[in-house]
Amino acid sequence: MEMSLKKIICAVDFSAASDALVQYAAAIHSAGTELMILYVAPGDESENGLLRKHLHEFSRYSDMLSYNKARALFTVQHGEPAAAILSYAKEHHADMIIIGSHGSTALGRLLVGSTAESVMRHAPCPVVILKTPDNKNNHGTT
Repeated sequence: MEMSLKKIICAVDFSAASDALVQYAAAIHSAGTELMILYVAPGDESENGLLRKHLHEFSRYSDMLSYNKARALFTVQHGEPAAAILSYAKEHHADMIIIGSHGSTALGRLLVGSTAESVMRHAPCPVVILKTPDNKNNHGTT
């Protein structure tokens, strides 16, 4: 059974690990798929210089996407990441959400929860969670 994906949301945080998410999204997209790269800015993040930062990061992703001939819509939402991702997915009738997870411990997820786990539990569509290394020596390998 092959699933026809019309709308894919790729939630990024501009970390090095997000590069792998964007590359994965570009690799699985097909003609006619609307790929949405979503960054959720914390509600307390100041507007000063943010537009420039977002445009710079989205430009990097655009270069990655063009290699796979993938076109994308770039968007920024504000607020708590899981809630913003879920709201955006419902509003845009997403067929899939791609999100990263740093692989925190079970105790950590139990006490604080994680964005990926919350999205997975409450999403209106399938969720792909890519485990990303939780270290500063990430060299862009997947």
